[in-house]
Amino acid sequence: MPARTKATSNGIILDPAQFARVATLDRPAPDPALEAWVEHYWLLRWQLPSGMTYRSSTVPVSSCNLTVEHGGCRRHGAATGGVFVTGVVSRRRFDVELTGSGGVVGVKFRPGGFTALTGLDAAALRDRVVPAASLLPSAEGLADCRPDQADVVARLDRYLLGLPARRDDDFATLRRAIEILESAEPAITAAEFADQCGLGLRSLQRLCRRYVGVGPQWLIARARVHAAIERLHDGDDAPLAELATDLGWFDQAHMGRDFAALVGEPPGAYRDRQRAIERS
Repeated sequence: MPARTKATSNGIILDPAQFARVATLDRPAPDPALEAWVEHYWLLRWQLPSGMTYRSSTVPVSSCNLTVEHGGCRRHGAATGGVFVTGVVSRRRFDVELTGSGGVVGVKFRPGGFTALTGLDAAALRDRVVPAASLLPSAEGLADCRPDQADVVARLDRYLLGLPARRDDDFATLRRAIEILESAEPAITAAEFADQCGLGLRSLQRLCRRYVGVGPQWLIARARVHAAIERLHDGDDAPLAELATDLGWFDQAHMGRDFAALVGEPPGAYRDRQRAIERS
């Protein structure tokens, strides 16, 4: 399956240069038999000096995550360690407060992959963090997984391969829709997206909400913000008005509002801060 480049790419880590100074992140691949449902695993580790706190911020994408968290890790819905399922985060950036030492073992499902694998409605999980044991059989058996364990990938493979096999034709339709969105122009509308999928807009909305947890317009809008962040991380010096037009916004003001709502600051301020971090 092709790598994700737009709406379903990895959640974008904000302040990536600063993040790399305090934590390490690896993304090993799952067993090939799981590739239809799982994008990749992710292994996060950190070791901070005594008294230091770091806020890791990500603009997430259209996927559910299964995580095993331990150590100095606090976030919305999970103030202590444990095994969790986190639905798509639709209204905000994703902040995690790191202290001391710790780690996270994660499974990033493909858009719709968690619902296709488990039968659980993604819309019911949107913006929620749920103890995995309440949703998945024997999930508590993963609680001692650590990112530095040599067999951690094999353990995740065994667990996910052990879930009941399901045939899901609607998931195949959703996957085709995601592939269409991946190759679409940034200015595509939801109606155009549905037309290219060969679906009515209402049918596409129902499909996306059940499997992803959000509608097609959300997917399009989040893809634009991700593309803007990526351009700024790549050192793009284009005027912001030009960047906004390139990525499908009506004007710079619209881009600024959407960008600030997720990132927490306007695109110009974010670009300036990234340059200052890289120089320091």
